[in-house]
Amino acid sequence: LYEVDTRLRPSGEQGPLAVSFESFRQYQHQEAWAWEHMALARARPVFGSAAARGAIEAIIADVLKAKRDPAKLRADILEMRSTMAANKAPKGPIDVKLTRGGLVDIEFLVHFLQLRDGVALTPHLGDAVRGLVKTGRLPADMAEAHDMLARLLVAARLLAPDCQKPPAASRAALAKASQCGNWDQLLERLGQSRKAVAAAWQHIFGETLEIET
Repeated sequence: LYEVDTRLRPSGEQGPLAVSFESFRQYQHQEAWAWEHMALARARPVFGSAAARGAIEAIIADVLKAKRDPAKLRADILEMRSTMAANKAPKGPIDVKLTRGGLVDIEFLVHFLQLRDGVALTPHLGDAVRGLVKTGRLPADMAEAHDMLARLLVAARLLAPDCQKPPAASRAALAKASQCGNWDQLLERLGQSRKAVAAAWQHIFGETLEIET
């Protein structure tokens, strides 16, 4: 069902394809980098007995709730995002995943708060956003910003896979799939969503997120 790059396992090409629960626990607590814990926040068991799934879920929860130095976590996450932005540019004007103020920035905000505070630990990004809004860690408009960007991402994969503005014939369909009345409203709500993300970024990280609308 999925293509997996086995070089990304902790010990690279030299390690085993599968490890024991204890080896996994030790690695996550003692060696894993912040970006690996960000990825772990989205992890969920997909196969195995109820006991095995419960055991791995307990390890994941223990790792994600571990005490951290907030300043170091912030520095690590901002460095990762800066590196990613420098090496993986958006494909086009409606690449709502990679563009600044897009879904990747929401992911970085959410995972920072999850790891810093050990809260809203659900692998579903939208549910995590809502959990953080409920506790006051994210502003209320972040939930709608996430939903808008997520709808547009899914629709654009079919109607604008190159992330460029689609031809006129496809714009109405893309707007409808994004729950917007027309193309102009879609662009307006896209701009509003990115501004909401930028405002949250400024509030949480104390940095200006440069966006173009």
